[in-house]
Amino acid sequence: MEEITYLRNMGQLFHSAPGYRAIQDALDAALKAVQRHRADGVSWPDITRALGIPQEELLHRMQETTEKPRPAPSPPTATTRMGDRLPQDPICAPTGRPRPPPSELMNQAWSASISAHSPQNSTFSADIPPQDHHAELLSPAGAAPRVLFVSGDPRPGRNDFGAEAACIRQAVDTSYMQLTEMASVRLAEICPALDTHRPTILHIAAHSSFGGIHLTQEGGDLCIAYENLCAEIARVRHPPLLAVLNFCGSTVLANEMALTVTTVISWPHAMDDGQARTFTRQLYQSLAVRRSVADSCKDAEAELRGPHPDLPLPLTHGDATAYIF
Repeated sequence: MEEITYLRNMGQLFHSAPGYRAIQDALDAALKAVQRHRADGVSWPDITRALGIPQEELLHRMQETTEKPRPAPSPPTATTRMGDRLPQDPICAPTGRPRPPPSELMNQAWSASISAHSPQNSTFSADIPPQDHHAELLSPAGAAPRVLFVSGDPRPGRNDFGAEAACIRQAVDTSYMQLTEMASVRLAEICPALDTHRPTILHIAAHSSFGGIHLTQEGGDLCIAYENLCAEIARVRHPPLLAVLNFCGSTVLANEMALTVTTVISWPHAMDDGQARTFTRQLYQSLAVRRSVADSCKDAEAELRGPHPDLPLPLTHGDATAYIF
Protein backbone atom coordinates (compact mmCIF):
# COMPACT_ATOMS: atom_id res chain seq x y z
CA MET A 1 0.00 0.00 0.00
CA GLU A 2 2.84 2.42 0.77
CA GLU A 3 4.40 1.73 -2.63
CA ILE A 4 1.10 2.35 -4.44
CA THR A 5 0.47 5.57 -2.47
CA TYR A 6 3.95 6.82 -3.37
CA LEU A 7 3.39 6.03 -7.05
CA ARG A 8 0.05 7.84 -6.99
CA ASN A 9 1.78 10.92 -5.60
CA MET A 10 4.38 10.68 -8.38
CA GLY A 11 1.56 10.38 -10.92
CA GLN A 12 -0.12 13.50 -9.55
CA LEU A 13 3.14 15.41 -9.87
CA PHE A 14 3.39 14.29 -13.50
CA HIS A 15 -0.20 15.21 -14.40
CA SER A 16 -0.01 18.62 -12.67
CA ALA A 17 3.46 19.55 -13.96
CA PRO A 18 3.48 23.02 -15.59
CA GLY A 19 5.20 22.92 -18.96
CA TYR A 20 7.18 20.44 -21.02
CA ARG A 21 10.42 20.46 -19.00
CA ALA A 22 8.57 19.95 -15.72
CA ILE A 23 6.64 17.05 -17.26
CA GLN A 24 9.86 15.35 -18.40
CA ASP A 25 11.47 15.86 -14.97
CA ALA A 26 8.42 14.35 -13.28
CA LEU A 27 8.46 11.43 -15.73
CA ASP A 28 12.15 10.76 -15.04
CA ALA A 29 11.47 10.77 -11.29
CA ALA A 30 8.58 8.36 -11.86
CA LEU A 31 10.88 6.05 -13.84
CA LYS A 32 13.26 5.82 -10.88
CA ALA A 33 10.35 4.89 -8.65
CA VAL A 34 9.21 2.32 -11.23
CA GLN A 35 12.62 0.64 -11.22
CA ARG A 36 12.66 0.46 -7.45
CA HIS A 37 9.13 -0.85 -7.09
CA ARG A 38 9.53 -3.36 -9.92
CA ALA A 39 12.58 -4.71 -8.09
CA ASP A 40 10.36 -5.08 -5.01
CA GLY A 41 7.88 -7.15 -6.98
CA VAL A 42 5.19 -4.54 -7.78
CA SER A 43 3.41 -5.57 -11.00
CA TRP A 44 3.19 -3.46 -14.16
CA PRO A 45 -0.63 -3.17 -14.01
CA ASP A 46 -0.45 -1.87 -10.42
CA ILE A 47 2.29 0.59 -11.39
CA THR A 48 0.52 2.02 -14.46
CA ARG A 49 -2.81 2.20 -12.62
CA ALA A 50 -1.27 4.09 -9.70
CA LEU A 51 0.76 6.48 -11.85
CA GLY A 52 -1.95 7.02 -14.44
CA ILE A 53 0.79 6.79 -17.09
CA PRO A 54 0.65 4.08 -19.78
CA GLN A 55 3.50 1.58 -19.90
CA GLU A 56 4.18 2.62 -23.51
CA GLU A 57 4.97 6.17 -22.41
CA LEU A 58 7.23 4.97 -19.60
CA LEU A 59 9.16 2.68 -21.94
CA HIS A 60 9.45 5.40 -24.57
CA ARG A 61 10.98 7.80 -22.05
CA MET A 62 13.19 4.98 -20.82
CA GLN A 63 14.60 4.59 -24.33
CA GLU A 64 15.21 8.30 -24.65
CA THR A 65 17.15 8.49 -21.40
CA THR A 66 19.19 5.30 -21.83
CA GLU A 67 20.15 5.54 -25.49
CA LYS A 68 21.68 9.03 -25.44
CA PRO A 69 25.41 9.15 -26.22
CA ARG A 70 27.55 8.79 -23.13
CA PRO A 71 30.36 11.25 -22.47
CA ALA A 72 33.88 10.01 -23.13
CA PRO A 73 35.52 8.49 -20.03
CA SER A 74 38.03 10.60 -18.15
CA PRO A 75 41.70 9.65 -18.67
CA PRO A 76 43.11 7.38 -15.95
CA THR A 77 44.82 9.17 -13.11
CA ALA A 78 47.38 6.40 -12.64
CA THR A 79 49.75 4.88 -15.15
CA THR A 80 48.77 1.41 -16.30
CA ARG A 81 51.68 -0.99 -16.35
CA MET A 82 52.11 -3.85 -18.79
CA GLY A 83 50.47 -6.95 -17.34
CA ASP A 84 47.97 -5.09 -15.14
CA ARG A 85 44.43 -6.53 -15.40
CA LEU A 86 41.99 -3.98 -16.81
CA PRO A 87 38.52 -3.77 -15.21
CA GLN A 88 35.89 -5.66 -17.17
CA ASP A 89 32.33 -4.71 -17.92
CA PRO A 90 30.31 -6.46 -15.18
CA ILE A 91 27.44 -7.19 -17.56
CA CYS A 92 29.12 -7.74 -20.91
CA ALA A 93 32.43 -9.59 -20.60
CA PRO A 94 34.99 -9.18 -23.44
CA THR A 95 33.96 -12.02 -25.77
CA GLY A 96 34.87 -10.36 -29.05
CA ARG A 97 31.23 -9.51 -29.75
CA PRO A 98 29.99 -5.89 -29.93
CA ARG A 99 28.64 -4.37 -26.74
CA PRO A 100 24.82 -4.40 -26.59
CA PRO A 101 23.02 -1.04 -26.69
CA PRO A 102 22.41 0.67 -23.32
CA SER A 103 18.69 -0.19 -23.40
CA GLU A 104 19.48 -3.90 -23.65
CA LEU A 105 22.02 -3.65 -20.84
CA MET A 106 19.40 -1.95 -18.68
CA ASN A 107 16.89 -4.73 -19.38
CA GLN A 108 19.51 -7.34 -18.42
CA ALA A 109 20.33 -5.47 -15.22
CA TRP A 110 16.66 -5.10 -14.28
CA SER A 111 16.01 -8.77 -14.99
CA ALA A 112 18.94 -9.84 -12.81
CA SER A 113 17.88 -7.50 -10.00
CA ILE A 114 14.28 -8.63 -10.05
CA SER A 115 15.23 -12.32 -10.21
CA ALA A 116 17.30 -11.86 -7.06
CA HIS A 117 14.53 -10.08 -5.17
CA SER A 118 11.43 -11.89 -6.41
CA PRO A 119 11.58 -15.34 -8.05
CA GLN A 120 8.08 -15.10 -9.43
CA ASN A 121 9.14 -12.06 -11.47
CA SER A 122 12.24 -13.67 -12.92
CA THR A 123 10.79 -13.36 -16.44
CA PHE A 124 10.39 -9.59 -16.20
CA SER A 125 12.67 -9.06 -19.21
CA ALA A 126 9.88 -10.55 -21.33
CA ASP A 127 7.68 -7.58 -20.35
CA ILE A 128 10.03 -5.21 -22.18
CA PRO A 129 9.21 -5.07 -25.90
CA PRO A 130 12.09 -5.60 -28.37
CA GLN A 131 14.20 -2.50 -28.80
CA ASP A 132 13.10 -1.94 -32.38
CA HIS A 133 12.46 1.65 -33.38
CA HIS A 134 10.09 0.46 -36.12
CA ALA A 135 7.89 -1.56 -33.73
CA GLU A 136 5.16 -0.32 -31.43
CA LEU A 137 6.04 -0.46 -27.74
CA LEU A 138 2.73 -1.97 -26.68
CA SER A 139 1.79 -4.81 -24.37
CA PRO A 140 -1.51 -5.98 -22.90
CA ALA A 141 -0.67 -4.56 -19.45
CA GLY A 142 -0.29 -0.79 -19.33
CA ALA A 143 -0.69 -0.44 -23.08
CA ALA A 144 -1.94 2.70 -24.78
CA PRO A 145 -5.75 2.88 -24.59
CA ARG A 146 -7.52 1.44 -27.63
CA VAL A 147 -10.97 2.45 -28.83
CA LEU A 148 -13.07 -0.02 -30.83
CA PHE A 149 -15.83 1.84 -32.66
CA VAL A 150 -18.58 -0.45 -33.97
CA SER A 151 -21.66 0.79 -35.78
CA GLY A 152 -24.84 -0.97 -36.75
CA ASP A 153 -27.04 -0.71 -39.82
CA PRO A 154 -27.59 3.02 -40.49
CA ARG A 155 -30.64 2.58 -42.71
CA PRO A 156 -33.52 2.28 -40.19
CA GLY A 157 -32.89 5.76 -38.79
CA ARG A 158 -30.83 7.03 -41.76
CA ASN A 159 -28.01 7.70 -39.29
CA ASP A 160 -24.57 9.08 -40.14
CA PHE A 161 -22.28 6.93 -38.00
CA GLY A 162 -19.22 7.75 -40.12
CA ALA A 163 -19.26 11.35 -38.91
CA GLU A 164 -19.41 10.13 -35.30
CA ALA A 165 -16.36 7.93 -35.87
CA ALA A 166 -14.57 10.95 -37.38
CA CYS A 167 -15.22 12.92 -34.17
CA ILE A 168 -13.39 10.25 -32.16
CA ARG A 169 -10.59 10.01 -34.72
CA GLN A 170 -9.96 13.75 -34.60
CA ALA A 171 -10.20 13.91 -30.79
CA VAL A 172 -7.55 11.22 -30.21
CA ASP A 173 -5.33 12.08 -33.18
CA THR A 174 -2.52 13.68 -31.14
CA SER A 175 -2.80 11.39 -28.11
CA TYR A 176 -1.59 7.89 -27.28
CA MET A 177 -5.12 6.54 -27.83
CA GLN A 178 -5.69 4.36 -30.88
CA LEU A 179 -8.92 3.89 -32.83
CA THR A 180 -10.21 0.86 -34.75
CA GLU A 181 -13.43 1.25 -36.74
CA MET A 182 -15.92 -1.45 -37.77
CA ALA A 183 -19.02 -0.43 -39.73
CA SER A 184 -22.29 -2.36 -40.19
CA VAL A 185 -21.21 -5.15 -37.84
CA ARG A 186 -22.90 -8.51 -37.33
CA LEU A 187 -23.58 -9.84 -33.85
CA ALA A 188 -21.18 -12.73 -34.43
CA GLU A 189 -18.32 -10.30 -35.20
CA ILE A 190 -18.42 -8.41 -31.88
CA CYS A 191 -16.95 -11.01 -29.51
CA PRO A 192 -14.03 -12.00 -31.82
CA ALA A 193 -13.28 -8.30 -32.45
CA LEU A 194 -13.10 -7.61 -28.71
CA ASP A 195 -10.79 -10.58 -28.16
CA THR A 196 -8.59 -9.57 -31.09
CA HIS A 197 -8.24 -5.85 -30.37
CA ARG A 198 -8.67 -5.94 -26.57
CA PRO A 199 -9.96 -2.34 -26.50
CA THR A 200 -10.02 -0.19 -23.42
CA ILE A 201 -13.16 1.48 -24.76
CA LEU A 202 -16.00 -0.09 -26.73
CA HIS A 203 -18.06 2.57 -28.52
CA ILE A 204 -21.33 1.41 -30.10
CA ALA A 205 -23.24 3.69 -32.49
CA ALA A 206 -26.50 2.29 -33.79
CA HIS A 207 -30.22 2.73 -34.28
CA SER A 208 -32.40 1.09 -31.66
CA SER A 209 -36.09 0.28 -31.31
CA PHE A 210 -38.35 -1.86 -29.14
CA GLY A 211 -35.58 -3.09 -26.83
CA GLY A 212 -33.23 -4.07 -29.63
CA ILE A 213 -30.25 -2.72 -31.55
CA HIS A 214 -30.10 -2.71 -35.36
CA LEU A 215 -27.02 -4.59 -36.61
CA THR A 216 -26.60 -6.36 -39.95
CA GLN A 217 -27.02 -9.93 -41.22
CA GLU A 218 -26.46 -11.08 -44.80
CA GLY A 219 -26.19 -7.47 -45.92
CA GLY A 220 -29.56 -6.49 -44.45
CA ASP A 221 -30.89 -4.96 -41.26
CA LEU A 222 -31.42 -7.22 -38.25
CA CYS A 223 -32.73 -6.02 -34.88
CA ILE A 224 -30.84 -7.83 -32.09
CA ALA A 225 -32.32 -8.11 -28.60
CA TYR A 226 -30.30 -6.36 -25.91
CA GLU A 227 -30.00 -9.66 -24.02
CA ASN A 228 -28.19 -11.28 -26.97
CA LEU A 229 -25.74 -8.41 -27.34
CA CYS A 230 -25.05 -8.44 -23.60
CA ALA A 231 -24.43 -12.20 -23.68
CA GLU A 232 -21.84 -11.78 -26.45
CA ILE A 233 -19.92 -9.09 -24.57
CA ALA A 234 -19.99 -11.19 -21.38
CA ARG A 235 -18.16 -13.98 -23.28
CA VAL A 236 -15.02 -11.99 -24.11
CA ARG A 237 -11.75 -12.92 -22.40
CA HIS A 238 -10.74 -9.30 -21.71
CA PRO A 239 -13.81 -7.03 -21.32
CA PRO A 240 -13.32 -3.32 -22.05
CA LEU A 241 -13.03 -0.89 -19.15
CA LEU A 242 -15.50 1.57 -20.65
CA ALA A 243 -18.49 1.11 -22.96
CA VAL A 244 -20.16 4.09 -24.64
CA LEU A 245 -23.67 3.14 -25.84
CA ASN A 246 -24.50 5.97 -28.23
CA PHE A 247 -28.03 5.03 -29.20
CA CYS A 248 -31.53 5.89 -27.97
CA GLY A 249 -32.82 4.29 -24.79
CA SER A 250 -29.62 2.36 -24.08
CA THR A 251 -29.92 2.57 -20.28
CA VAL A 252 -31.62 -0.83 -19.92
CA LEU A 253 -28.72 -2.47 -21.76
CA ALA A 254 -26.17 -0.44 -19.77
CA ASN A 255 -27.53 -1.71 -16.44
CA GLU A 256 -26.92 -5.28 -17.55
CA MET A 257 -23.60 -4.58 -19.28
CA ALA A 258 -22.21 -2.91 -16.14
CA LEU A 259 -21.97 -6.42 -14.66
CA THR A 260 -19.18 -7.12 -17.16
CA VAL A 261 -17.74 -3.71 -18.05
CA THR A 262 -16.23 -1.41 -15.38
CA THR A 263 -18.03 1.76 -16.57
CA VAL A 264 -20.87 2.22 -19.06
CA ILE A 265 -22.31 5.44 -20.50
CA SER A 266 -25.90 5.32 -21.77
CA TRP A 267 -28.68 7.57 -23.07
CA PRO A 268 -31.99 7.29 -21.16
CA HIS A 269 -34.07 8.82 -23.95
CA ALA A 270 -33.95 9.60 -27.65
CA MET A 271 -31.21 11.69 -29.26
CA ASP A 272 -30.11 12.46 -32.82
CA ASP A 273 -26.82 12.27 -34.74
CA GLY A 274 -25.84 15.89 -34.05
CA GLN A 275 -26.32 15.51 -30.31
CA ALA A 276 -24.37 12.23 -30.32
CA ARG A 277 -21.46 13.89 -32.15
CA THR A 278 -21.39 16.89 -29.81
CA PHE A 279 -21.21 14.66 -26.75
CA THR A 280 -18.74 12.22 -28.33
CA ARG A 281 -16.28 14.85 -29.52
CA GLN A 282 -15.85 16.45 -26.10
CA LEU A 283 -15.92 13.12 -24.24
CA TYR A 284 -12.90 11.81 -26.14
CA GLN A 285 -11.06 15.12 -26.09
CA SER A 286 -11.21 14.99 -22.28
CA LEU A 287 -10.34 11.30 -22.07
CA ALA A 288 -7.35 11.91 -24.35
CA VAL A 289 -5.85 14.37 -21.84
CA ARG A 290 -6.21 11.81 -19.04
CA ARG A 291 -9.32 13.08 -17.28
CA SER A 292 -11.41 10.52 -15.44
CA VAL A 293 -14.53 9.07 -17.03
CA ALA A 294 -16.71 11.09 -14.62
CA ASP A 295 -14.96 14.38 -15.37
CA SER A 296 -14.90 13.66 -19.12
CA CYS A 297 -18.65 12.98 -19.00
CA LYS A 298 -19.26 16.26 -17.19
CA ASP A 299 -17.20 18.12 -19.80
CA ALA A 300 -19.22 16.51 -22.59
CA GLU A 301 -22.50 17.23 -20.82
CA ALA A 302 -21.55 20.90 -20.48
CA GLU A 303 -20.78 21.00 -24.22
CA LEU A 304 -24.15 19.39 -24.92
CA ARG A 305 -26.17 21.50 -22.49
CA GLY A 306 -25.37 24.75 -24.32
CA PRO A 307 -27.15 24.05 -27.62
CA HIS A 308 -29.59 21.50 -26.11
CA PRO A 309 -30.59 22.73 -22.62
CA ASP A 310 -33.70 20.51 -22.38
CA LEU A 311 -32.11 17.27 -23.58
CA PRO A 312 -31.96 14.50 -20.91
CA LEU A 313 -28.27 13.95 -20.25
CA PRO A 314 -26.46 10.62 -20.56
CA LEU A 315 -26.03 8.41 -17.49
CA THR A 316 -22.96 6.60 -16.13
CA HIS A 317 -23.12 3.11 -14.65
CA GLY A 318 -20.48 1.34 -12.58
CA ASP A 319 -17.24 3.04 -11.51
CA ALA A 320 -17.48 6.53 -12.98
CA THR A 321 -14.30 7.65 -11.19
CA ALA A 322 -12.15 5.26 -13.25
CA TYR A 323 -9.31 6.42 -15.51
CA ILE A 324 -8.66 4.76 -18.85
CA PHE A 325 -4.94 5.72 -18.81
